[in-house]
Amino acid sequence: MGCASAMRRYFCFLVTLILSFCCGFGQDLPPVACPDNFEYRKIDHQITGRVSVVLDGSKANLVQVEFSQPDVSADGDPGEIKLMGNEATVMHQLQNNEKVNFLIKFPLPDVVPKLTGIVVNGETICQASPYDPPSLQIFLTHTVSTIIPLAAQPLPRPQGIPVFDSPRLLPAVTPPPLLPPTQQPRPQPLPQLTQPMTSTNPPTIRRVNNAPQTIGQLRTVCGREKPIQTAFIHFGEVVQQGQFPWMVALLERIGNEYSFTCGGTLISARTVISAAHCFRFGSKSLSAARTVVSLGRNSLDIFSPGDLKGVSELVLHHQYDVNTHTDADLALLQLTNQVQFTDYIKPICLWNDNYLLDLPSGHKSYVAGWGEDEHGNKNTRLAKMTSTDIITQTECRGNLTFENVRFVTSNTICASNAKASGPCSGDSGGGLMLEEQDIWMLRGVVSSGQKTSKGCDLTKPVIYTDVARHIDWLLKTMWF
Repeated sequence: MGCASAMRRYFCFLVTLILSFCCGFGQDLPPVACPDNFEYRKIDHQITGRVSVVLDGSKANLVQVEFSQPDVSADGDPGEIKLMGNEATVMHQLQNNEKVNFLIKFPLPDVVPKLTGIVVNGETICQASPYDPPSLQIFLTHTVSTIIPLAAQPLPRPQGIPVFDSPRLLPAVTPPPLLPPTQQPRPQPLPQLTQPMTSTNPPTIRRVNNAPQTIGQLRTVCGREKPIQTAFIHFGEVVQQGQFPWMVALLERIGNEYSFTCGGTLISARTVISAAHCFRFGSKSLSAARTVVSLGRNSLDIFSPGDLKGVSELVLHHQYDVNTHTDADLALLQLTNQVQFTDYIKPICLWNDNYLLDLPSGHKSYVAGWGEDEHGNKNTRLAKMTSTDIITQTECRGNLTFENVRFVTSNTICASNAKASGPCSGDSGGGLMLEEQDIWMLRGVVSSGQKTSKGCDLTKPVIYTDVARHIDWLLKTMWF
């Protein structure tokens, strides 16, 4: 049928324009369950997504976006979520209860995943069914808040400007028992160390050229991660090699084999910090001579690339008491030799006066480890990580039983997760980590959590010994 009349020509023009726009994507798009909150857009010849949600300007907001993608390789690229607009625009939107917009970049340019969920601060805004197997679930998260930045002193921007973090995946890792876990050995042959391990006759120290010798020198290299592309992991995020390069595993030497015991954190070329209860609790007594430190690995497989060091000295905090162990549940390990800093082995930064001592409720933090997972496995072969929110002492005590309130002291810090994920048995000694402007800082050490007959109680807060409250002891005791 031709377009004889002007009206008919105009109608044909509109139809052609609409068809051109719809076909401009070059492929069929998945259905959208909530068009008011999500749409597909084409930017620079590539299909992207836009999420639009109203956020609470008075607190930290966790935005989680989930997609289902046909089971094709994405080469480890998790996709990306980021804010649209500058800080002034976002601040105006927060203050006026307007929708805040996020740009979604998909892992593959020629594969458009289907939106299956939008969750804001634990509340489901949108939900749809994923593709039938085989398929991949994509989880992207972004935090937007107007809380005071962690680095209160050196930041040039004024108080109240939004602080934005990078995408994180939330794993189903679980919280620790109030009493330290009974160890479950996983024996493996132990490679011969180049230096003997002894606390009574330590070997001559082999020093690394240009290794930092002071706290000031450490601050120029600490807390920086290697750029990471995170693979898709259903239910959570596995720590990639080079991510959290200060994260270490502590092993107990048993004859010619070893057993994983606890986590730890590298804080200098010769010092690892962990929990005192990993070494002394009840009948447990683990010496420096029987302790081995695995560095530069995300795996418990010591034959994978990484480093292995003996421990020449073990120092427990002088105020550590097994009856209220959380108050000073700290141990420092002196490595037999300095480690060489690389992309995969690097210390985390320590708290100093430039950072906030009293953190507000809801402040984002992160924890990682090889401990018990949601399936009941005593250890995971690859380390997992999750985000967790700082809570006040009052909130923490209010969520504990009467007999366990005593474990919350002025020298502890508590955190919990709305999705009930966090550290569990075997994660003791690992670090509670904070990120500010791409620099990571150690704030706490995993000490205690609630335990039930079925495992870790995921609904209760985790108690960490607050490293910042013990910083004087730490700086006087550590080695360089």
